[in-house]
Amino acid sequence: MELTEILAEVPVPSMAVGTMYFGTTVPAAEAHSVLDVAHEQGAWFWDTANNYAFWAKGGTGDESEKCLGDWLATRGPRAREEVMLATKVGARPRPGSVGLSDPMGLSAAALREQLTDSLKRLNTAHVDVLYAHIDDRTVPLEETVGVLGELQAEGLTRAIAASNLRADRLAKAVDAGGPSGSGYAALQQRFTYLVPDSEADLSPHVLLDGPIEQICINAGIAMLGYSPLLSGAYTRDDRPLPDGYATSANDAALGELHSVSDQVGLDAGQVVLAWMGQRDRPVLPVIGLSGPEQVDSALHAVSTALPVEALTRLDAARSSA
Repeated sequence: MELTEILAEVPVPSMAVGTMYFGTTVPAAEAHSVLDVAHEQGAWFWDTANNYAFWAKGGTGDESEKCLGDWLATRGPRAREEVMLATKVGARPRPGSVGLSDPMGLSAAALREQLTDSLKRLNTAHVDVLYAHIDDRTVPLEETVGVLGELQAEGLTRAIAASNLRADRLAKAVDAGGPSGSGYAALQQRFTYLVPDSEADLSPHVLLDGPIEQICINAGIAMLGYSPLLSGAYTRDDRPLPDGYATSANDAALGELHSVSDQVGLDAGQVVLAWMGQRDRPVLPVIGLSGPEQVDSALHAVSTALPVEALTRLDAARSSA
């Protein structure tokens, strides 16, 4: 099923609520307050993973899914019908491991085991979108795409998707899906307004770049972008731009971003979110939220129409960077 078809069944704003630190650095009670506000305001597309956030102090990887599952368990079946739930599998460390160097991976057996555990933590019989979180080169893409298709056919997920694939691997994954339409409905990559230096090491993240965008357009794959706000660097003086983004080439793009910000009455981060959904090739932002007030800010951003001339200026400045 196409991602757009799923989202159209329960109309949602052009954003996904990122829940990476729910249950760890964002305590469960605060996270539930965020979910309450998001639910009340119709921000019903929620994004998690089965390894969030194992790297946080005291984290195991269960926390985010369990936090969402506890919320769903207390709100009843109607809430589950309204919420569009996405999770990811593959990047959870194997038992006894502590990092991404030894993940559970994307073999047929590993995928089924991980999804079974995720559904238990999420207190649901199915998810709406299931991502292959990483590129597991130890497993043939045909096996990964094939078993994801089986899980979809079995009703355990309504759509299958991928994350952190480079262009050559995405092209092979599209071919592995075959003409039956059982391939990926969405791709989630790192994406924001500023373009990092070509030599920047973003690993384990993979950038959504031009060649990857073109593959998605040709294959009808919806595009989503994580880390759109660069951890607050667009608006907070205490948050410098990450390595690779603070380049002289980006100076003009930043200047144009702040000019548009002044023009339309949004802060720079909000302009980024609005721009993502309104560019010629829309990218739905996955926005990490940590407080209820951030829900209002994000919703205001993605529901604000930017003037055509502002979009043109932003695109031109970004292309020149």
